[in-house]
Amino acid sequence: MTSYTTRTAEFGKITFTAPAATNDYAGYVWIEAERGYADKDRRQICYGGDFKGSTVQETDAGFKEACQKWLRDRRAWMRKEGM
Repeated sequence: MTSYTTRTAEFGKITFTAPAATNDYAGYVWIEAERGYADKDRRQICYGGDFKGSTVQETDAGFKEACQKWLRDRRAWMRKEGM
């Protein structure tokens, strides 16, 4: 299992995991947030910084970069929506 934990002002402590990811296999990426998201604490992330759409899948090699990109996309989406 691959994981990446970070802390942000917007979300608090967050941990990304990809339980099935290996060097050769792209697994689905999940996020667990200290503050939670709506009624769920663990959700799959999707491209574009959202939770709906095409689910992010990543191998061990590109995992951290994919998580950081999702965070950048999420912040941009929140600014656009006026959140």
